[in-house]
Amino acid sequence: MAGNARTATAASVAAPAAISWRRNLAFIWIGVFVGLLGANFVFPFIPLYIKQLGVTDKADVAYFTGISSSATGLSLALTAPIWGSLADRYGRKPMFIRALVGAGVLIGLMGIASNIWQLVFLRFLMGAFAGTMGAAAALVAATTPREKAASALGTLQTGQFLANMLGPVVGGIVAASLGIRESFIFCAALYGIAAFLGYIFVKEAPVGSIEPDEAGDGPRKPSGLISDMRIVTAERQVLLMLLFMFMLWLSTTFVRPVMPISIEDFGTAVAGSEEVDVKLFGFVLDEPTATGILFGVIGLTSTIAALSVAPLGRRFGFRNCVAGAALLTGLLYLPVALAGDFLSFTLLLGAVGLFQGAMVPGTNALLAVSVPEGKQGSAFGLAASMQSLALLIGPLGGGFVSGLAGNPAVYFTIGVMLMLTAIPAYLFIREPDMFTVRERPAPVSSH
Repeated sequence: MAGNARTATAASVAAPAAISWRRNLAFIWIGVFVGLLGANFVFPFIPLYIKQLGVTDKADVAYFTGISSSATGLSLALTAPIWGSLADRYGRKPMFIRALVGAGVLIGLMGIASNIWQLVFLRFLMGAFAGTMGAAAALVAATTPREKAASALGTLQTGQFLANMLGPVVGGIVAASLGIRESFIFCAALYGIAAFLGYIFVKEAPVGSIEPDEAGDGPRKPSGLISDMRIVTAERQVLLMLLFMFMLWLSTTFVRPVMPISIEDFGTAVAGSEEVDVKLFGFVLDEPTATGILFGVIGLTSTIAALSVAPLGRRFGFRNCVAGAALLTGLLYLPVALAGDFLSFTLLLGAVGLFQGAMVPGTNALLAVSVPEGKQGSAFGLAASMQSLALLIGPLGGGFVSGLAGNPAVYFTIGVMLMLTAIPAYLFIREPDMFTVRERPAPVSSH
């Protein structure tokens, strides 16, 4: 009887994966892309929106940009493990829909904020109810065969990177023509569309019906938050990946808030205004459009990297890819600190995106195949906490370094930190056996 139970359980695991994982991936990708496209309409322009809320001093703008970003990081760090554990208990799809709806509602409310502290409070609430990418990654990891995890998570990551690429460009045009407040409302509508598509088209088997317990004799019994965290963190590889993921996201959050402010250093002041114009190939761009182009270039190169990481990982090893990408990203940040005009600044950060973009799906793939079966939600909940801790610490650290030594010092500092991170990543991260197995060539007939 036990053998029959194991066989039935194994069949139930294989059947949903074989039938539905590609369709799920497609619609989760659409949900991520549509939802995060809206987010990228507005978040690169937070410093500009803060000016509209009455903060005019450049140092104060940088300070409140960091405070608002850190508020989101703090609440997400506290709540992400809880949402992850609930996902393992009640389903990853409900958590995915919850993240989309929560983000949409709160971004819409940000568009009607009347002062800076309302914006900070709403960004704090958003961290508690959002977390779209972490929820999506857990859902993909749980519904995709493990041998396909690297390709699936790399494909999913392109949704985020394409949104990063297209959102700021289109958002810059919308902000310049309609206004930044209107961009928040448009963003909320996009999140609503993404939630509707995910609810209708993404399918997930009932939790426990396809996840055997440790004895293999039946469905996995629900466990609590503490138990889930203990099971996940018992794996040394998982802890290493979480620490590496923290440094990966720190490298983004450390510099992202100062990028729009850095653009001001390459522009000329507009008479009678606090805005600046930036020249690019003979064209004169306003500040929102230049910011949109910068983030669009980073999104494009990151998308290319996400598409290539699975084949490169299978060829050279995912451990080697993520460690090498960390080293090269750190090296590239050094000349960013010395950029003398907007064109070189944009091209260098585009090169950073090419290597930084490979770290995200590569790290997610290593994490997905390292966690115990049925604990993907808890693992990616912890990963979201690492990201949110970086979102909490990074803007404050970047703002502190910027205020102390100027914007170039921000890029130099994170470059050195990434190069130092690459060393333990190469030495201590283990390449999972699943990624090291190679197909044997067919025997050659002697006839």
